[in-house]
Amino acid sequence: MTTTSSRIVRSIALIVLAFVVHPAAAGWTTVEEAWYTMTLGGQPCGHLRIEFQQDGDLFRTASESTLSVGRAGAAISVTVGSTFDERADGTPVAASITQSMGGAPTTTSWTFGPNGIEVKAEQGGRVTTSTKPLPPAGWLTPRAADALRKKALKDGVAIVEFTTIDPQNGTTPMTVKSQRTGTGPITVMGKQVPGTTWTTRTSLLPIDTTEEYDANGLMVRQVTPMALGQIEALLTTKDKALGGGGAAGAPAAAAPELVVASFIQLGASVPNLNCAEIVVWDLRTKDGSPLDLPDAGGQTTSVIERGERVTVRRGGSTPAPTGDALKEFLEPSQMCDTNDARLKALAKRALRGKDGASTAERAEALRVFVLEYIERKDLGSAFVSASDVARSKSGDCSEHAVLLAALLRCAGIPARGATGLVYADSFAGGKHVMGWHMWTQAVIDGAWVDLDATRPDCPFDGGHILTAVTALGDGGLGSDLGSVVTLMGNLAVEGVEVGGARKPAP
Repeated sequence: MTTTSSRIVRSIALIVLAFVVHPAAAGWTTVEEAWYTMTLGGQPCGHLRIEFQQDGDLFRTASESTLSVGRAGAAISVTVGSTFDERADGTPVAASITQSMGGAPTTTSWTFGPNGIEVKAEQGGRVTTSTKPLPPAGWLTPRAADALRKKALKDGVAIVEFTTIDPQNGTTPMTVKSQRTGTGPITVMGKQVPGTTWTTRTSLLPIDTTEEYDANGLMVRQVTPMALGQIEALLTTKDKALGGGGAAGAPAAAAPELVVASFIQLGASVPNLNCAEIVVWDLRTKDGSPLDLPDAGGQTTSVIERGERVTVRRGGSTPAPTGDALKEFLEPSQMCDTNDARLKALAKRALRGKDGASTAERAEALRVFVLEYIERKDLGSAFVSASDVARSKSGDCSEHAVLLAALLRCAGIPARGATGLVYADSFAGGKHVMGWHMWTQAVIDGAWVDLDATRPDCPFDGGHILTAVTALGDGGLGSDLGSVVTLMGNLAVEGVEVGGARKPAP
């Protein structure tokens, strides 16, 4: 009945396309602490720590999870953590999350006031601030939610449901529903003790997680199923948690491979889709769950008997919002840190001589600039900010997408991130595959248009399948991309139509 599993699973989406908990400051006393080893598909991949601290009438809930995985030959270590401070009566005071994914660490802090939430995002000495409205009344702070769970265990309640906030999702509330599925002995570090088993699901991640608790309400085991392999957290000692596999810096060969494992193999009858004008895809999930892919940019969808039919047009577009609704696609954020002087200079340089050009021409000039500017194409970082990319001139599809979105915003063109699948005739040892990918969408002439800064031959093509979009805003990236991970390893291509001829897929 925690939100930890949701946070871990959403982090997988960022890896395939790290967050560090703050140590207790002076005055904070650790009241309770638990350590867990983590495995992915049966392979060691990291650890999890949950801690409760107190300073007078202030209470802090802290969590940290570190994952090390293979990413097409590169070793990626991602740490996700948060703190949440509240008073004894459940009044929220502050929350924070610190993130490091290969670039300069970023920290987002929330301070709760009577009329709103002050948000401060910091990276490399650069600070952006904003004010968010308070969530609707009725949500529980982490300590209050934990108290509710423990009372349910004690009273023998069968179903527990509440609304809470996870800092990785910003200030967006989510519901958590847990149902007791068993009562009886459970194994804790080799010993049998009384306990209960629960199935938990959150509104932001439609995956059923199995959790086991001892009689005191301490979680001893958590299993989250994924098509790429289940994630298991198992209670252990601190020494074993930190000394197990998956520590930072582990070689790629020792870590569970995610990128290659998530490829979708296409049949030999499907032609090369690079720069395809239009492609019609018939898609379904392997587990039979419903698909709900977006209609955006060059993609439109319709429901068919076994899933969805997705039509992707090169140069296609869909209407964009207007007025204040575009604000979030223009404002600076941790990922699109457009206040950075280097980014402003790059946008100006890329558009030199384009004063009289149309918005479409300026956007294309920025796309080509990013393609050429990022000199080292690699998978060595998980998800870094635009200013980090500007300095390193390196990265994969996510770095191309974020840098292009930031430069578009610097030029006054609303932009966001887009994630999904893309055709590759050859990549990471795979041939004729669909792999997970990220690109950019910009508002051009009142419509969302796709721009892929990794494509040398055309700005976009029908070989893309869109699964989610994100404003790349502060604190909301996890919720934006959470749905992606539920499709990784679970999406099947039933048929492909290119140039009017339908081709079967295996």
